[in-house]
Amino acid sequence: MKTFGYLIVVSESNTANYHQLAHALALSIKKTQPLGYDNIAIATDNKNWIPILKNIWAFDKVIFWDKETHWDGRSFMDEITPWDQTVCLDADMLFFSDYSHWIDKIREISSLYIPNKVLTFKGEFATGDHYRKLQKINDIPILYSAFTYFDKDIEISKEFFKLVKIITKYPVEFRNVLLDNDNGAILGTDEIFGLAAKLLGIADKISIDLPFPRIVHMKSRIQNCINLSDVWTKELKFSFDRNAELKIGNYEQTDIVHYVQKELITIDEINTYKRIIRKRIKDGKL
Repeated sequence: MKTFGYLIVVSESNTANYHQLAHALALSIKKTQPLGYDNIAIATDNKNWIPILKNIWAFDKVIFWDKETHWDGRSFMDEITPWDQTVCLDADMLFFSDYSHWIDKIREISSLYIPNKVLTFKGEFATGDHYRKLQKINDIPILYSAFTYFDKDIEISKEFFKLVKIITKYPVEFRNVLLDNDNGAILGTDEIFGLAAKLLGIADKISIDLPFPRIVHMKSRIQNCINLSDVWTKELKFSFDRNAELKIGNYEQTDIVHYVQKELITIDEINTYKRIIRKRIKDGKL
């Protein structure tokens, strides 16, 4: 039987503590997902974090990825993951419901799956293209790589990540040859994934139009006519309560939330998760 788990690839940064964000994400998965759907691996490029991470019980596997060989961690997610079947997640996300049935469905229908739509904080499908103009101009499939499912042993995954690695290594060359009106745009992971899918002709195979996963994406300018600052917390309150439940503005969040603003998760949120999980373990409920 193939193993399944989540992978969080973390790179050392001066702008955010991604290891802390990954810890909160891991705890949110442990809190919400049933046994067998709660395996979590973290991959870090900082060796100094390895002993610290190994002492955090929320991580089932701790992996070091070396930039000399894996110069971009997310492009090498297929080589880094310890699982046969993996969902690779961005660190700045949280889970608020049991999504195991989604995982079962995705595993049934696809060996490589990347969502093509996200939600606003109100639970509506986001329609704005402010951050997707390059894709629109160049007819590149819109993919949200923050949730990427793949079976690493299947040929479609191997071919996809092989091309992703090449584009990531030579983004300027691919941009100059293949894209129109790029204005010197930097190719991010979403653009690279979309371009790889287009070149391989597999967009309709890996981004099937499904009602799941439901990911709330909190980039300010895709909130469907809601006029928000680039820092959306200036207008909307992020209310994380003592039960580890979240409201954004007046809207309770029950899906996966990609909150974007890295400063929102602190040791307080992590301690809230720890307290709840410890109590569940003590009560025999986890």
